[in-house]
Amino acid sequence: MKHANSIKTLFTNVIVISVVVIAGSSLVLAQAGPTLSISHDFLPHQDFDEPIELDDGTTLEDAQVRLSRYRATLTYPIVFSGGRTILVNDFSYQLIDFEYKNWEYPLSRLHSASYTLMLQHRLSQKWSAWVLGTPSMASDLKAEVSEKDFNFQVVTAFIRHFSERLSVGIGVAYSTQFGSGEILPILAFDWNNGKNLMARAILPASFEFWYRPDPIFDIGLLVSGDGNNFRGDPEIYGVANPELRYTMLTVGPAVKINVSRQVRVNIEAGLIGLHRFEFYDADDEAGSYDLKPSQYLRVGLQYGG
Repeated sequence: MKHANSIKTLFTNVIVISVVVIAGSSLVLAQAGPTLSISHDFLPHQDFDEPIELDDGTTLEDAQVRLSRYRATLTYPIVFSGGRTILVNDFSYQLIDFEYKNWEYPLSRLHSASYTLMLQHRLSQKWSAWVLGTPSMASDLKAEVSEKDFNFQVVTAFIRHFSERLSVGIGVAYSTQFGSGEILPILAFDWNNGKNLMARAILPASFEFWYRPDPIFDIGLLVSGDGNNFRGDPEIYGVANPELRYTMLTVGPAVKINVSRQVRVNIEAGLIGLHRFEFYDADDEAGSYDLKPSQYLRVGLQYGG
């Protein structure tokens, strides 16, 4: 069991740290102008994978939880040297609300905010370099904000451009989200057929494939991971340094609708393959919960670019 838990924890860490790399890849592809994006995840009530065991010995067989997720992102790129160098500023905020059925739990709301500064530079016709840094905050904001609510991530990657249709990158991500620094290797690729097909991946956390039948809209398939390490209030959870490591993996179809030159509607739907909550007191695991697979719907609006 201890070995299984260590694998599970490692997997969660990989997904959480990879989120900053996914964000970084989006910044690389940013348009020449500022962009504002907002999105809302619609999730149903989900059953827990196993019954909930309370401290008094009671077992809850029918406990459920529903999450509502809201995200807003402002991206401002600055282009230098005739397009060879791009400096991108990215501000992001996410709110997660919890609603319980047949159970009561003190976790009701989580907040995360981050600022990413990214530099992309074209070294030559065949090579580019990425460097990005992301200070971030993740907390329930019930207690006074302290340095424990903040962490920092750094990513460095080199991209090999084999042609206008294929680029492959390899790099390293470093994060302080779990106390001591974690290092994660990154593999990325970007491919298109020169017409109406495109595939992109940031492994091990995301993959997307797009088909453009018309300039007005794109149809795609997305596989993506999301998560964070949130700090809680010690007085509420009864431990000195409460943390929640949250992970969600989704897969499903998506469509991007270009309403106008600057307005785009994004719609995703599909299956939540993994929805996990791991509770820690510093580095000691206090408990974990998995939710059964369920459907999701994500609706977003993007302006600018």
